[in-house]
Amino acid sequence: MARIDAQEHLVQWQRIEKPDFGYAVHVPQSWDERPPNLKNSPWETARFGDPTDRRHTVIVFRARTLPGWTAAEVAEEVQTSLRAAGFDDFRITDAQVSGRTGARLDCAKYDTGRVWAVRHYFVVHDDVRFTLGCGSFIPEEDDPLFAAMAERFEILNPV
Repeated sequence: MARIDAQEHLVQWQRIEKPDFGYAVHVPQSWDERPPNLKNSPWETARFGDPTDRRHTVIVFRARTLPGWTAAEVAEEVQTSLRAAGFDDFRITDAQVSGRTGARLDCAKYDTGRVWAVRHYFVVHDDVRFTLGCGSFIPEEDDPLFAAMAERFEILNPV
């Protein structure tokens, strides 16, 4: 674990601010931004990935939520649409996102011997839900990176 933590500290970060959506995300310096895929979700605001390694990607979603909902309740709701898209093995846990109590939803999609593991980090602020959707074919390697991205995620004021 100490080796993984040491590797995470070696990451050169770039901060990408999205003031129209009320957040800033930190991704590795080598990653680039791709246009949102609104066919995937109308709430998708940005996607990021390493242009030389397509085994992982990050998508940021932003949407209104019901008044008073918690991040865990949002995770429960999103689980339904992910199940319909073929994901399985769901687990919801507490997580730190943007220095706040949030939720992490883990799930996976299985296809021809490969596993696409997904981690969604949720945080709610003023009835707006932010989701950092992290997907990987190498989840054990990417877990520390994704956790660091969730911790560095920033909610900008005003949203």
